[in-house]
Amino acid sequence: MSKLPFKVIAVDMDGTFMRDNQTFDHKRFDRILDQIHENKAHFIVSSGRPYSRLRKDFTGFLDRIDMIADNGSLLIQDDNIISTHLLTHKTTMELLEFIQIHYPESSVIVTGINSSYTTMDASPAFKQTMNFYYPDRVEVPDLMTAVSPHDQITKLTLSYQHDFSEELEREFNTHHAEKIHCTSSGFGLLDIVPYSVNKGNALKYFLRYFDAKPSELIAFGDGMNDKEMLELAGYSYAMENAEPALRKVAKYIAPSNNDDGVLQVLDKYLNN
Repeated sequence: MSKLPFKVIAVDMDGTFMRDNQTFDHKRFDRILDQIHENKAHFIVSSGRPYSRLRKDFTGFLDRIDMIADNGSLLIQDDNIISTHLLTHKTTMELLEFIQIHYPESSVIVTGINSSYTTMDASPAFKQTMNFYYPDRVEVPDLMTAVSPHDQITKLTLSYQHDFSEELEREFNTHHAEKIHCTSSGFGLLDIVPYSVNKGNALKYFLRYFDAKPSELIAFGDGMNDKEMLELAGYSYAMENAEPALRKVAKYIAPSNNDDGVLQVLDKYLNN
């Protein structure tokens, strides 16, 4: 078995690690995880998915991986939250009002560590998608009255017909004291998180913890919410199915998610 040129592995989920049918090769992943740990390396799932969904996705592996959830708002080690970056209640209310005025056609979900809320009149397609990612979400008549100061809000997610993430971030930040960061997942959804939150900054935390350098990080992604993560990594892979703009950021191209591209690449490093 070859010595790995990296100490930390970070992988996005949708369009990257997971196939389009929401499966991955558990047996192959189990073997690769064993080899990664033999090399004293670390495997980090870095996703826009909420912690509750990731725990279901990786049942049986939770004691062998670390996680970045909600695009960097939550950091998890050994199945315990070790760092949080939350939107204040005031900013959450200001965002909801801003969205109602400027993007009334968007369906919205407000995500908290323990509770998530959508409106009853959200689009059926949006609700169907959210049923998978947020099976315990609560439907309410009005988000602004449902979200309480006690809710720990990690992000807001909006549906869109065209990507207005840069526009929303710029316009909101121009008129509000507490800044936000807005990023597209590439699947007709965009996430709003606290300003400094992204997968790259979350990985910097883990790199310090593991005493590893960015040059010792390998990262895989397919959408623009993976941009900062790939820019940080010494070994950066965009999936074959990735957005064209992300392919320009990456140093290398991996086979598509439906061809288990992440596992293929890791197998080559581990077994060549």
